[in-house]
Amino acid sequence: MKLVGRHLTVGLIYDRSLWLFPALIGTIIPFSWQLVNLYGTLPAILIILGIFQLLIVSLAAVLYPFLLLFQLSFITAYYLAALVVALAFVSWMSVNTVINCRAGFKLIKLQFSTRTALMLMGLLLSNCCMSLPVSSQTTFWDIHLKPHLAGRLQTKSWEEIIAAIRHDYQQVQNLLPHAVLFGCSPGSFKGLWRAAGLPENQLLIMETIIPQEHARVFRVDRPFYFYVIFNS
Repeated sequence: MKLVGRHLTVGLIYDRSLWLFPALIGTIIPFSWQLVNLYGTLPAILIILGIFQLLIVSLAAVLYPFLLLFQLSFITAYYLAALVVALAFVSWMSVNTVINCRAGFKLIKLQFSTRTALMLMGLLLSNCCMSLPVSSQTTFWDIHLKPHLAGRLQTKSWEEIIAAIRHDYQQVQNLLPHAVLFGCSPGSFKGLWRAAGLPENQLLIMETIIPQEHARVFRVDRPFYFYVIFNS
């Protein structure tokens, strides 16, 4: 009974539970970019809208029995669920804005994500479930090139790109020492990573099932690679 009492007092809710709000969105959003790469923009939008609708309806179904106590309709539960998802989206955007503003990245931007998203992305893109060194302090981030550089990286010189990689890597080390970064792009950054003198044991790269010709939207014709960067 004492254990039950502790679960209902000090164990009822932990501080890190607040991260469930941005994590809710951070688990879904990384798939949107890769669904675009796999199927095109319109199919990806329809799939993502369907996923969010399922999420809202499922949350509304959880809330509805409690709202019945106040004789409220399922429509009310749906609106409340949509509000929760909207607040989760705002919290996710806030986390992203804060970390990217603090870091001042030159080449990349980060989006808060989860280990669940990393595992599912690995299975979706490369049929691979990775075993990574993680701890209770590990955070997961979806990594992208800055929008104005997507498909235009060739406009930068080799030296500029390498210097930017070194800078961004150091900023991640300073601000997110227990971070795992993952993403997908046409072309491998392994050569640039090596040229920047960064530890190769912190970089995993795998070719994906995304057709090479889909990279033409980025003005290149290269295979897509799924990559993971982590602190060893």
